[in-house]
Amino acid sequence: MKITKIECIPITVPYTRARQIRGQPVPGSQNVLVKVHTDEGITGIGETGACAISYTGDSAESIIGFVAAVAPKLLIGQDPLNIEKLVAGMDAGAKYSNQAMAVIDCCLHDIAGKKLGVPVYQLLGGLSNATIELSWVLGYGTFLTPEDVAERSAQLLAAGYRAIKLKVGRGTVEEDIANVKAIRDTVGDRLRLGIDANGTWDYFDALHALRKMEKYDILMCEQPVPWREIDNLARLRQKVGIPICADESATELAHVLRLIERDAVDALFIKLAKVGGMVQAQKWVAIAKAAGLPVMCGCMVGTGLETAWQAHFIAASEWMGHIEQENLGVLIIHDQLETVKEPITDDLVREIPRVENGIMYAPGGPGLGVTLNDELVEKFRTRGKPAVVIGG
Repeated sequence: MKITKIECIPITVPYTRARQIRGQPVPGSQNVLVKVHTDEGITGIGETGACAISYTGDSAESIIGFVAAVAPKLLIGQDPLNIEKLVAGMDAGAKYSNQAMAVIDCCLHDIAGKKLGVPVYQLLGGLSNATIELSWVLGYGTFLTPEDVAERSAQLLAAGYRAIKLKVGRGTVEEDIANVKAIRDTVGDRLRLGIDANGTWDYFDALHALRKMEKYDILMCEQPVPWREIDNLARLRQKVGIPICADESATELAHVLRLIERDAVDALFIKLAKVGGMVQAQKWVAIAKAAGLPVMCGCMVGTGLETAWQAHFIAASEWMGHIEQENLGVLIIHDQLETVKEPITDDLVREIPRVENGIMYAPGGPGLGVTLNDELVEKFRTRGKPAVVIGG
């Protein structure tokens, strides 16, 4: 089997609930849909959501540009089942293009699963986690008040969720503490509570805030300081009673090693788009496991396609079953807490991963187990940004 053609399609997926990023209104998630075609008629599909220069360093344009640049030499004419070889070639062929590499990785695994007639999680070692416990994120693209977080945390508890994470660092420390207190006053210790500053605090503000929040039994603080400040992560870890987690500071495999060597963190946060796909992610998680660091998987706010991709990875990794996961993309887009009582019918894919009582289940069909809704692919195409086709 050979790769014959690759299509890159910019799409904008509208949010059901209006959202803002850094104070600016966002009409929808700026994503890239990729199709990898083969000479046997098997097509692998992949999606990377919320292309964000501020997070991964990639935009929709740079992702498509990477694929267009490397595909003629490294992908077209190659056997898509040689996934490790192709990913290694892409990794060596360009610097810091993980989000682009990841979406190709997704397509290749989809092809392999379809060819062999098995779900992707079987390619990764089998079904270690038949159920995936979820943690919800409060404050993604919205500004929160104590009343908001109290109401939402009660809804999440009733919906079967066992953990939540609160975005902090957008207002004052006092406002963040008020939100944390409101959650604890509402649900007590029935929900595990983490916080995420997305690197918005400086060291002193983080030290001040975390010391004040210690009494609220915080599960972990994700990325309290900017991503480059690994030494400050280590300093904080020695001075506060809240476990420290790295997200933006942990992208490459070497970053994970450095964080471990500096004794800078208690946990790590992964996204397949951030680290370059499932081949790289398996190595990433293996390093974390060797150091005894739990790993939580977030999302890039993609559709059911991205959600299915990450569900397969989480389901296959035994170590990922040790903590709740934030693979919430399709739920955030459609503003839903589950997919059974209110089936999602207007998504990029027709089969949405099942979510019920705060639990997600990986799709069981061949490959990723999802098929494109062609009508909505056309509807979501980003205006003014044509598709790019390589090969043919």
